[in-house]
Amino acid sequence: MKTQKRLIQTIEHYESIPSTNDRVRELLRQVEKPKLPCLVIAKRQTAGRGRGNKRWWSGEGAILMSLGLELSPDSLTRDQLPMLSATTARAVIKVLKQYLPEHQIEFKQPNDVLVEGKKISGILLESPTPLHAILGIGLNVNNRLDSIPEEFRDEISARSITSMCELLGHEADTNRLIDELLRELTSVLANGTH
Repeated sequence: MKTQKRLIQTIEHYESIPSTNDRVRELLRQVEKPKLPCLVIAKRQTAGRGRGNKRWWSGEGAILMSLGLELSPDSLTRDQLPMLSATTARAVIKVLKQYLPEHQIEFKQPNDVLVEGKKISGILLESPTPLHAILGIGLNVNNRLDSIPEEFRDEISARSITSMCELLGHEADTNRLIDELLRELTSVLANGTH
């Protein structure tokens, strides 16, 4: 993941973690805070959540990552936070269009990216302090929906979801996707969130 080394100041990788957003929150509470932006990536989350504390199931093969960002007048301001989900969705959509050019991909307010009307990505934006924001992104890549645990089946069957491997018919390189997502996010954040 070469792009991460250029763009991100602090990186933590986990095989399994309760929540990448919660881990970034812990880092931001430390007396000695990490250099920002910081990135937490996990192969699996055991207590992932979406908007309104909805539980988020994430099978292995998904991209699960959270960015800790500093709010400042020179970069991202508190006034720009309401637009950050849409800005992030634009970055996710731009990357997805490279892989799925024949598919209709759209942002569904307030925090979902849909392919052909099915959810493929969720965005969770939080601001735990007046000076920081956490941007969580979940993207269904190589996780197969037939492996959904029993406890999530009713909830997920009520929603229409998909993954890249189901649409492509083969697995995608998650490391490459992470690099591309970080590159796009850095670009859109540098150009403002409008």
